[in-house]
Amino acid sequence: MIFSFLLIQFAQGIITECSGEVTQFSNQVSGFNCQNGYTSTINFPDSFSNIPKLIFYPSLFDFASVSSSQPTAKIDIVSVTLTDFQIKLTCPYQRINTYTLRWYAIDDQRLIVINEFNLNPIGAKSFTFQNPNIKKAILSILGIGYKASFDMGLSIADLTSTSVTVNYYSLNANFLFLGYQLILGTDEIITYIDQIQSTSVYTSPQYPVKSNSYFILGFSQLQQGQNNGVITLKATINQGASVVDYAISRWGSGIYARNTISSYWLKYTVDNPFLAMECFTVRISKLFEMNSDQKPAFQLEIFEINKIVNTIGSEYILLNESITLLNIHVYYKCPSNNKKVHSKLNKCNSCSGSNKIYNLNHYCHGSINTINIYAKFKAQSNYKELTLTTTSNGITIVQKLTNKIITQETILFVEFLDV
Repeated sequence: MIFSFLLIQFAQGIITECSGEVTQFSNQVSGFNCQNGYTSTINFPDSFSNIPKLIFYPSLFDFASVSSSQPTAKIDIVSVTLTDFQIKLTCPYQRINTYTLRWYAIDDQRLIVINEFNLNPIGAKSFTFQNPNIKKAILSILGIGYKASFDMGLSIADLTSTSVTVNYYSLNANFLFLGYQLILGTDEIITYIDQIQSTSVYTSPQYPVKSNSYFILGFSQLQQGQNNGVITLKATINQGASVVDYAISRWGSGIYARNTISSYWLKYTVDNPFLAMECFTVRISKLFEMNSDQKPAFQLEIFEINKIVNTIGSEYILLNESITLLNIHVYYKCPSNNKKVHSKLNKCNSCSGSNKIYNLNHYCHGSINTINIYAKFKAQSNYKELTLTTTSNGITIVQKLTNKIITQETILFVEFLDV
């Protein structure tokens, strides 16, 4: 019995991405009734190592089933596990015939998905995040509710290294409910393709297929011009080996809702990860200073940002994208002859063992009372997140790297030891 269980566990694979379609929100499905909420469970083809990010876009709006003065569709993610997710549709006024959603699940920390499924009150909103290398933002309307003709839309008003602001507009008070996703990513994760304002049935040009990427759509604006009209829209993607296109059409007998739709590539295998800074030059200076009694016991100096630290503590530092060379100076005042300075500096990210770091030892003695380490580091042209930690026994600089997973890489470690 135990042996069989182990075989099953070892046979199970680990995935980092997958996609599919939620098709259970339809009157064609036995038992479907979304007035009080209808939940669908979607199984992944295998198991993730971490809880994945979920991205959705509507591939079919069909609100033409039951007469109602307030067509409304509310989407909620009930749960996400390593093997499945549950999504819930609520349509309190029984106006939904079919609501189909394309979904994408990706395990990557360079991707941030913000779910604003019930914006109340409806209006502009700002969000904060913790990845300074976020460069792109996509909006995707998922939940709507209205009582008559409307014209509404969303747009990105501002995107910084720490926050994003989403603007909302509406030409009247007929739009009653809004839910959306905000998808944020690095330059390599998200590639913008096009943004189209469509007033009638639309077929896009053909775009070259991008390897290891999903072709995704997102509605950011909708307009319905009749007081008793219902929305029936269908989004169809046609992807071949080398090209892809999409079509936005009317579904059934409803009216075509004018819309703005964005297309983009979402890359799930990244070629250029963020790397730790590498020390390419290190110089040691050992001196006898007559005025050492006037100096601190130790000091860390980063020249490019005019940063000096000579007290015990920990501090977060964000280095600008323009900084690709960093000069660091570590100063240590020998309190006695029975001390040494042991330092490790990250030298080669692609190396292992002794080739990966500079591993140095320098000793205090009678003719030397100060030890200075001068290190030059090269860095990528992105934001660098550093934590500087100083204790009475040493100095550490750790760089946070947000790739598929988040890692903490020590680029400089200096300790003051007894001999």
